[in-house]
Amino acid sequence: MRNAIAGSYTTCFTARVYRLRVATDADIGFLADVVIEATRDQGRMPPDFDVLAFRTGFSRSTAQQIADAAGPSTTYVIEVNDQAVGRLRVVRTQEQIELAGIQLLPGHQSRGIGTEIISDLIREASEAARTMTLSVEKDNPRAEALYRGLGFVTTDETDKEFVMHGPASPFEIRR
Repeated sequence: MRNAIAGSYTTCFTARVYRLRVATDADIGFLADVVIEATRDQGRMPPDFDVLAFRTGFSRSTAQQIADAAGPSTTYVIEVNDQAVGRLRVVRTQEQIELAGIQLLPGHQSRGIGTEIISDLIREASEAARTMTLSVEKDNPRAEALYRGLGFVTTDETDKEFVMHGPASPFEIRR
């Protein structure tokens, strides 16, 4: 995991259930597929959704994130048993660790993978004395319930999203 704050760089780490691999340009198509499939499965796909326009914009922004290796944002491919199953984007600054996006393919949801990843991020934030933050779309009640169950609380909101802060310690995680 790239950790620009500590100045150390590795390409992945392994935990009990999942492995994170830093995404490359070759992964961009898969990452777009994950976002589309997860959103569709949740019943949140707008009727006028333009897949081509989304893929174009997503590919462009993801390529920029991947190219900025020294920046605070890292995009990962989530793997389980050496199979790509999801996408994770984390932004690390001196003050906070932001969960900027997590999606799993529908067949890999509700198996504890996302919970474990987020719990590991909460631990990382706690150990680094940083705040853990995220934003969740208001039309995504399953994700909001997951975050609340892990101890996140709403601290602000926009028209479309709740801004949430996580527990200060992994011991505060509710399970």
